[in-house]
Amino acid sequence: MTQQEENKEKIRDQQWKRVRGILRKYSENSLAYLSLEPDKQWFFAEGFEGVASYAVSGHTMVICGDPVCADADFSAFLTQLKQFAAAHRYRIVFLMTMEKHLQAYQDAGFGFHKSGEEAVFNVQTWSISGGRCAKVRSSWHTAVHKGLTVKEYRPWEKREPEVERQFIEITDQWLKGKHTARLQFAVGSLMLERPCDKRYFYAVDAKGVIQGINVLNPYRSGKAWIVDIMRRREGCPHGVMELLFHDIMAKLKAEGAEQVSLGAAPFYRTTAHPHADLSERAEHYVYNHMNYMYGFKSLQRAKAKYNPYWQNIYIVCRPKHLSPWMDEAAFAVLDSHGFRDYVRTFLEMRRAEKAEKKKARQDKRQKRKE
Repeated sequence: MTQQEENKEKIRDQQWKRVRGILRKYSENSLAYLSLEPDKQWFFAEGFEGVASYAVSGHTMVICGDPVCADADFSAFLTQLKQFAAAHRYRIVFLMTMEKHLQAYQDAGFGFHKSGEEAVFNVQTWSISGGRCAKVRSSWHTAVHKGLTVKEYRPWEKREPEVERQFIEITDQWLKGKHTARLQFAVGSLMLERPCDKRYFYAVDAKGVIQGINVLNPYRSGKAWIVDIMRRREGCPHGVMELLFHDIMAKLKAEGAEQVSLGAAPFYRTTAHPHADLSERAEHYVYNHMNYMYGFKSLQRAKAKYNPYWQNIYIVCRPKHLSPWMDEAAFAVLDSHGFRDYVRTFLEMRRAEKAEKKKARQDKRQKRKE
């Protein structure tokens, strides 16, 4: 490593610690701790504490969640951010922002579009009992009867190579089952080398084989947690994820936590209001017709079975209306293989649909002949 590279790494490390300090004070958006992932750049406020984590694709600055700062400084932060973007000729896109700040964004000249809903739980009142959680309760009982237990791994106290090997093994299996490459930017990584404030929970059987993992990130100064990573071993016993969620909720309740998020259901109910715009209608179409690319509906159902309450999330942008270039930039930073990965998957989907229709026609002709 050259001296110049060492200096850059040192500066990056100092900035990383600065970001972490800001997050511990002001983070409200459940995505805030993704600011510490290595795929982020940082824009810092001047004159007060504040940060926005972003990536640049083309001429678009894509920002993860809302700016992290005190509420009193939010509007001033947006002013500084607009000046920075104008100086670099960037468009601005915020992904998965909170409804709380919409008025401030509007006042600053931004537009917004609903992009889905987030599954959220009150830790102190959530219960596995009742009809709405009947399936979760049944699955949890199955996992308990099969002898699975939940443990917490604390790599900052002691590294356990075998536990980490199984974490990575499960992650590799999970990736093989995806139609697109690993999502990034709005989804975290294991970060076992630098876990910071993450928490790692896993379900293990009587033979010591890890069957599923959950990784949590904090927000609201540690009073709230998002289950950022949920993965299970291929062929795992039924009820692994339900067992993990139940036991994690029980532990967090005992610790006095207030809220847990299971993250976003992208494009869910984007037209569930009377003035849906073109972008929201397009998202609604994608949600209903492009599940081959990404399991939008199955993801929403997987979260819904735990009986959350749903909070609207938004894309905020400047200029006010999303352009194709802004959409492309957002997809490009979200997929580790870039926008072309979505194009490839879409074309595969269309080919599969055509092949299915062709086979149906051939079968129909064959029946007529018979």
